[in-house]
Amino acid sequence: MIIDAHCHLCGEENPPEKMIRIMDAGGVDKAVIFAPACENLPSVPAALLWVARTLLQTPFAGVARNIYEDATASRPGKLKAGGNFYDIHVKMDNAVVANAVKHYPDRFIGLVYLSPNDDITIMDQFEKGISEDGMKGVKVHSWFHDYDPGKLLMPVAERCVEMGLPILIHIGGRPDTANVQALLDSYPDLKLILAHAGVPFFEQSWEQTKKYKNVHVDISGPYMSGSLVRKVVKTVGPDKIIFGTDAPYGLRTKNGNWTYAHSKAWVESLPISNTDTEKIFSGNLLKLLG
Repeated sequence: MIIDAHCHLCGEENPPEKMIRIMDAGGVDKAVIFAPACENLPSVPAALLWVARTLLQTPFAGVARNIYEDATASRPGKLKAGGNFYDIHVKMDNAVVANAVKHYPDRFIGLVYLSPNDDITIMDQFEKGISEDGMKGVKVHSWFHDYDPGKLLMPVAERCVEMGLPILIHIGGRPDTANVQALLDSYPDLKLILAHAGVPFFEQSWEQTKKYKNVHVDISGPYMSGSLVRKVVKTVGPDKIIFGTDAPYGLRTKNGNWTYAHSKAWVESLPISNTDTEKIFSGNLLKLLG
């Protein structure tokens, strides 16, 4: 079985029906879906992504993190990409995801998308998403929404531990917006998935992944490359890796088509056993989901 564990439903570009067609064409059985946190974005130039990946694995990682942070810090509430600015959503449309899960329960696994910044209803949103809408975990983005998860996500983390639910987090480029350590100090059994191999703190994220039994990294999106996937798998082991694409962004090609070929090839080319390959494609995620 193959499960794409990191998919955004992005309006007209990526509605549920299109996602299913692409999954069928790529031999993907299920997808973990959640609402977008910003306007649909253009593709980032491959050369820029290569530079960022390379710098983040060197003593000059701070330079890359400064560039990463500037994308959201230069104009509050906006993301800078390709010289343009795109709105970052304050509240995500979880109803779209709930509807997709309702109509295609055999293909989609939903996560409720939360932002704790100045939102007194966050736990109400959590309970509705899990209890009423059938979501199987939580998605958060402390980079886009500019907060310290070690301070503002404590109630969510506590409830997730009580219910055995995972949190998928895309961390920020500052020590505060990347502060998942405080969550793990308080809840060492927390099921936590660090998106995109823990970008932009690879070394820190991989150490946390090795240390805590329920911490994993996903290998989703254009942040990744075949060589980076090999490196993270070698560092943390195949039991801690979860396959994903960051759809639609990680599925796009230069000719405008979408494909799972490249993302799947990163896993299929690894020098590991078939059993470990199956863990990465689905087994590790299914274990977290219970």
